[in-house]
Amino acid sequence: MPPILYLIDGHALAYRAYYAITMGSQDRLQTSTGEPTAGILGFANVLLRLLEQEKPEYLAVAFDTGKTFRDTIFPDYKATRAKMPEDLRPQINRIRQMIDAFHFPRLELEGFEADDVLGSIARQAVAQGLGVKIITGDRDLLQLVGNRIIVSLSGAKISEAKDYATSEEVEAYLGVRPEQVIEYKGLAGDTSDNIPGVPGIGEKTTLTLLRQYPTLEDIYAHLDAVPSRFRTKLEAGRESAFLSRNLATIRTNLEVTLDLEQARTDHIDYEATEAFFREFEFRTLINRLKKFTGRSPDPESAPAAGMASGGQLALFGQEITRIGTPPKYKLEVKLVDNAAALAELQAELEHAPQISFDTETTSTDPLQADLVGISLSVKEGQGYYIPVGHRTSAPQLSLAQVIAALRPAMTDPRIPKIGHNLKFDWLMLAENGLQVTPLGFDTMIAEWVTDPASHRLGLKDMAENYLGVNMTHIVELIGKGKNQITMADVPIDQVAPYAAADADSTLRLQPFLQNKLDQVNGGRVLHDIEMPLISVLARMEQTGIALDVPFFKQMSIELSQRLVEMERKIIEAVGYTFNLNSTQQLSKVLFDTLKLAPPNRTRTTNSGHFSTSADVLIELSGKHPVVDWILEFRELAKLKSTYVDALPASINPRTGRVHTSFSQTGSVTGRLASSEPNLQNIPTRTDLGRRVRQGFIADPGNVLLSVDYSQIELRIVAAMSNDEAMLAAFHAGQDIHATTAAAIYGVPLDQVNKDQRRHAKAINFGLIYGMSSFGLSRTTDLTLAEAENFVKAYFKQFPGVKSYLDGIRKLAASQGYVETLLGRRRYFPNLRGQTNQNIRNREEREAINAPIQGTAADIMKLAMIELPRALERAGSSARLMLQVHDELVLEVSRAALADTAQIVRHTMESAYTLAVPLLTEARWGENWGALIPLSGPAGPDAGFTGG
Repeated sequence: MPPILYLIDGHALAYRAYYAITMGSQDRLQTSTGEPTAGILGFANVLLRLLEQEKPEYLAVAFDTGKTFRDTIFPDYKATRAKMPEDLRPQINRIRQMIDAFHFPRLELEGFEADDVLGSIARQAVAQGLGVKIITGDRDLLQLVGNRIIVSLSGAKISEAKDYATSEEVEAYLGVRPEQVIEYKGLAGDTSDNIPGVPGIGEKTTLTLLRQYPTLEDIYAHLDAVPSRFRTKLEAGRESAFLSRNLATIRTNLEVTLDLEQARTDHIDYEATEAFFREFEFRTLINRLKKFTGRSPDPESAPAAGMASGGQLALFGQEITRIGTPPKYKLEVKLVDNAAALAELQAELEHAPQISFDTETTSTDPLQADLVGISLSVKEGQGYYIPVGHRTSAPQLSLAQVIAALRPAMTDPRIPKIGHNLKFDWLMLAENGLQVTPLGFDTMIAEWVTDPASHRLGLKDMAENYLGVNMTHIVELIGKGKNQITMADVPIDQVAPYAAADADSTLRLQPFLQNKLDQVNGGRVLHDIEMPLISVLARMEQTGIALDVPFFKQMSIELSQRLVEMERKIIEAVGYTFNLNSTQQLSKVLFDTLKLAPPNRTRTTNSGHFSTSADVLIELSGKHPVVDWILEFRELAKLKSTYVDALPASINPRTGRVHTSFSQTGSVTGRLASSEPNLQNIPTRTDLGRRVRQGFIADPGNVLLSVDYSQIELRIVAAMSNDEAMLAAFHAGQDIHATTAAAIYGVPLDQVNKDQRRHAKAINFGLIYGMSSFGLSRTTDLTLAEAENFVKAYFKQFPGVKSYLDGIRKLAASQGYVETLLGRRRYFPNLRGQTNQNIRNREEREAINAPIQGTAADIMKLAMIELPRALERAGSSARLMLQVHDELVLEVSRAALADTAQIVRHTMESAYTLAVPLLTEARWGENWGALIPLSGPAGPDAGFTGG
């Protein structure tokens, strides 16, 4: 088999990589300095995957250069293509630099596209006896397939690329052979490139003609035999057909050459590449690069940021500056596997100023995992490891003996305990009889507080970043995939240094992170809010919530029946059977069979079909019954798979309850996130979604109590803006939406109608999310002009709110961050420089909302911290189970419901003092989906009948 030259279509792959990462994501990948990285990261991932998995001998990358001869012969060429995203444009040049850092040839030729360069190099390589594989997302290159040229075309995901090596494979995909791709485009055109083709000649006609007559010349030579309804169009479009074919034809005879020696992959400049990755904070890729190369770079062999003088990457033998590569982690490890060593450790701990600890387990679920070992550190450079659950004949202490020895120091109120992701380790020890207290510092949470958008929350990444050490990763011990084992199966002598390093590195990181906290005034947020919350959340996770399994089984059966009925109804309306879950088949149904006009004709999938995503269907809603039925079908299917079927499957076999995991670092606003399962995103806007909550129940003899804040975010807006009219309305206990409507419409409060209140509610909540007049018109039945007048009237009545919103935009732009009332920061580096207007608008909206939503989250957390204390003081056995946005859910005995509700409401309403009162609403019931208002001590009895 001949050696294969891999040729990468640079621009096409950059686009695919960028959209693969950013599509459907609200997060913007960027460096700590604000430089966007999504496209660079995606491209680098694909490049490394090629090197790791396919191990090419030769590789080169081609890029477009700008205007080409096609623009000269047809000025409208690609004129309809969407403009490149502003944040992707600078990344293209950075990707070029990355290719240079790898030391791969970068192929470009003025006046020609990358396709032409690829085609020409491919033909030359074949002539020299090589095979060629072209990596691209552009179907045009399929015309090159054959004669030892393979085209690898990205699928719906970049990782789902498919290789086309034969004429038959191309024909099965496109309907034409490789040499006919240009003939096809000559007739049918190409909307993505704005190639006109022949007006009136579509895909089906083109394929029919090309099966009979292989080329344009053949077709025009036999026009008399073509059906008359197409003949006229072909005659009128002759010039356009040949022009279109010319535009679509990839040139393979350009005067470009490739030095194969320069393309050898064993010539990679590892140091320059690692420096490039380090500059863009791609720490995971650095580790992949090291594993791929199998190298241990000399400490004096890595370039400083990979840059030479003048800002150009230092390549091709130029003089470059060197810096050190992080060394392997080194420390003194003390194995505690006998009574004497345990006694020595116990004495050490009881005199320690602070204790760093970590656990090794058989699973990442602390409520189902077995404890394998405990590591501790009280002095930098020294760590202890206590094995308790290894499957080995080596000496180990009993878990009961270890817990008894550790308890005095680990519960001593004078000794703060620190860790990384402390909640997990607290839960592991609590499940084994030891509730650690006090929790003084969590390095993961501290990093998140200093930078809520940080992508380096992992201990290993932080150790490399702050300490300059390269720690062992867990996969090096337990493997991955089918061959993965648990930590219990790893020999103790291998786990001991790994585990001890975790405890020691956390101890070392603490002063670095405390310094960062001091610099951003984050100490209050960490020490007064986040650290006390850890054990509260851990106990909530331990408590869990009961499910009505028969209820979910019955609901699953009902949904299955409804889905079958919906599918039958849709297929009958369409007129033929198709797969409702196939986006390609659905696209054909909507836009070919039903003749609906796509909302955006340039928005197509990788297969070339018009998109049928949720937002597209919502725009089409009401234009044909099938669209609305498809939306309903999707909602039912998602509800069934995500909740109705999945929730019973997530029941913990040890407890018989569902235990969600609450993450403090799961959002940039400070809100808690719920996962495995996510109980915060259960739909509540539809009857079916609300019905899912009925499956969450109280134990026999108990009821559920739900208490939520009433319009807390609007109350925070009133307090932050100090708007007199809004403050007065809240102090008077008025319905803020009706008050707003009365002020804007100029009518008495008691004469506000439902529509007026609805519009006022939309703007009240919309403004705290930075909504514009256009956004208001989209969410109401107001015209754009009416919405603009409505907003003007609103700000006239509430000038303080207008001043606050304007001020927060300016503040975010000038200092690059905003703060909650309690000092929690969120950063917006893109507002301080030139950036894409869409990104800027989005960040302005987020900057408006962040202090409001973040303050609401802070207040809720303060209430959650105080509530267990208040319940304990009252001698209550009520258990806090869930936190969902502005709501707390508890399980309480029926007899104690009224008293408990009073405690919870008082705690929540007094958690923080605003310029307006905080109010709550309490509801109760035997399941979460059928809660009724609770008012006064008599509330519970009102719902009971009989005995």
